[in-house]
Amino acid sequence: MKAILIIAHHCILPGAYKGFEEILDRLHHDLPGTRVASTSLLDLENDLRTILREDVESVTLLPYLLLNGQHTKNDVPRVVAKLQAEFPQIPITLLPCLGDWKEFSSMVVSGLRTAQNESEQVIANEAKQSTFSQNHSLFSIELNLEGRNVLVVGGGSIALRKVKTLMPTGARITVVAPQFLSEFKTLAEDKPQLSLKEREYESLDLCGVFMVFICTDKPAVNAIVNNDAHARRILVNNACDYRSGDFIVPARMNFGENIVVTVSTQGYAPSLAKQLKHKIQTEWREGLEKMEQNFKSK
Repeated sequence: MKAILIIAHHCILPGAYKGFEEILDRLHHDLPGTRVASTSLLDLENDLRTILREDVESVTLLPYLLLNGQHTKNDVPRVVAKLQAEFPQIPITLLPCLGDWKEFSSMVVSGLRTAQNESEQVIANEAKQSTFSQNHSLFSIELNLEGRNVLVVGGGSIALRKVKTLMPTGARITVVAPQFLSEFKTLAEDKPQLSLKEREYESLDLCGVFMVFICTDKPAVNAIVNNDAHARRILVNNACDYRSGDFIVPARMNFGENIVVTVSTQGYAPSLAKQLKHKIQTEWREGLEKMEQNFKSK
């Protein structure tokens, strides 16, 4: 009869050996006729000696450990050498620790990839559930952003429009994207308040940020930024899915120095907002600019 002895750390916490016990059950089932047993690092010498005294033809030991450290390099081999000398007629094979198995790295990578995909899906679902209520109106407001840190995630045309809209406010703007339209770099050369980070988004980019604009074409990235920002109670505008954010930016028109007119359809009909903006600019501009001049002359 052959024997397998699996060596694990000693632990008294309830449930600590759940996965370990499942492996033992599988071995019992898949290797009938093999003596399958387990031990701890503390009990290794006594338990291995007990097995060697039984009617076994060989013993295979598996250190159920991840790192090839003190235990696998010194402690376990020392016990094996001692007992092999006591029982020279029974071959003892010491396998590498789990962390040194070629299959282990692939298993870890596969498991992490699966976990990451599941996490992104959960975040995306949560973002979809965090929506503007169909039964309530948005609260219109004008914010003072002077000196505040604003993050824009994305380097395309939508992000560029957001940045141009933000520039006159005096906000300190940081834009993060793996690639930028050339106009971004031209703009940053003349505007010290604008900083570009040419790389993927990182959660640390939100440190000290008051407001974030999400402008990428990657739903998974948008969902991650949205989730990170909400966890830090940072205001979010998601250009690709306005319902998952906290606010929208209405169409804005300046007439003269002090008159600003904004148009909003609560985010539900952007094309209608554009039509209204064009109508107001076409039909109201002359009258509004004249109204401002008359007011200033009084």
